[in-house]
Parts: sequence; structure tokens; C-alpha cells
Amino acid sequence: MNQDEIKAMILETILELVSSAVGVNHPERSDEWVDAQKAWRPLGYPSYNAFYKAIQSGLFREGKEIRDRRKPGARLARWQVDLIAARKRLCQDASKRRGV
Repeated sequence: MNQDEIKAMILETILELVSSAVGVNHPERSDEWVDAQKAWRPLGYPSYNAFYKAIQSGLFREGKEIRDRRKPGARLARWQVDLIAARKRLCQDASKRRGV
């Protein structure tokens, strides 16, 4: 991790803590797409493999919480994750989440 990534993670954590303590949600940014390799830690998964299995199982909806950014003709998916939408999805009651 470089210094900018660490600063961004710390800032996000501080914003979440302060907003939850005050009872105000910080403005949502829908353009916060990050690569799956960087998203598994902030979402609370123990490893990238566990997160990837959750993606494969259909927990996250394509186009809403995740998107495939592979090059045309490529076989392997290059997943990107909207952290805000993915956190909302994970906080939802499991009985209300429909599988894909």
C-alpha cells in the first residue's frame, strides 16, 4: 500500500466514525469504484479468495455493487466494487437479500 491509499482509508474510517457518532450520514459518492483486490479488506472479508467466492455466489449484483471491467476478448473478469453500495448490501438482512 502506498501513502495515498493509507490516507484515503483513514479518511474514510474517520468520516464513518464521526458521521455515525453525530447521527448524520456523509454524502454518498456513487462513483467510488475500486478494484476487487483492494475492496475485500474495507468490506471486512478475511481474504481476497473469500470475497471472490461471495462475488461468484451472486451475493453482489452486477451493475449495482460490482461491475466487470475486462478488456474485450479477455477470459478472466476484472471486477470493480462500489464500496458504498456493497456495504449497504452486506448490512441488509439476509432474508431480504434475493439471490441472483
